[in-house]
Amino acid sequence: MGGQKLLESLKIKECDCFPSRVSGYCNWDSIRLIKSCLSQKQLDMFKETCFGHFLDVSDMVLSDQFCHHILLRECHVKNEEENSSCLWYHVGNGMIRFSPVEFCLVTGLTFGEYFESTSNLFNRMKRRLRRSYFQESKVSVKMDVDWFRNLIPNNNNCDEDMALELVDDLDAFNKFPWGSFIYARTFNSLSSCLVGRDDKFKDKFKEGVDVPAKRKVERYNVYGFLTAFQVWGIEAIPKWATVGYAVRVNNVTARILNW
Repeated sequence: MGGQKLLESLKIKECDCFPSRVSGYCNWDSIRLIKSCLSQKQLDMFKETCFGHFLDVSDMVLSDQFCHHILLRECHVKNEEENSSCLWYHVGNGMIRFSPVEFCLVTGLTFGEYFESTSNLFNRMKRRLRRSYFQESKVSVKMDVDWFRNLIPNNNNCDEDMALELVDDLDAFNKFPWGSFIYARTFNSLSSCLVGRDDKFKDKFKEGVDVPAKRKVERYNVYGFLTAFQVWGIEAIPKWATVGYAVRVNNVTARILNW
């Protein structure tokens, strides 16, 4: 999952790298809750939606250190078009790319043009999905609160009509380019989460300042589909699988189902 060498320079010099604790907000507990609460009939119905294949994702532990060390290798690129939609990382002797293409391969979600909807879209989706799939369940499934909310970009320039159309038309919901929608949130967070962090970390160790142990790491958040970024990293750096960091359990098109 790489491409031509567009390396200009590392955004963070190797000598300025820093330890971290990364908080990701892609919560798979919601998937486990759905699988434990719904009947087989309801699960079969849900599997027919555009998100249904995520029910088959293996229990996956998010490695914040793995993601952090890839993020530290981000590069400036010469091609402005690539720079606006892709992220490039210098790993080993080559470059690896995270772009809509790789995100699509990992998640199995579709891409296309869309009009951004209101920040209340996830609430409307929740009500629609519950009416369609969970109405027989006694448990209030919180899928959207913990999962969709953090994958969907927040934007105030919204199209109310599009939101209403999506939740009232399940076909439209399934055809909506969720890959584009979620990638936008993920890309924006990944491309900005380390901005200024190296300087902030160095400022902690100014001469004469006693730094408590808990502040000797830099803490930051990454929003969007960080699990997809981790799976992409495993696929892009095969060595991680050969040393046992990740175990392949399948070989299907949506790469997130393979680990």
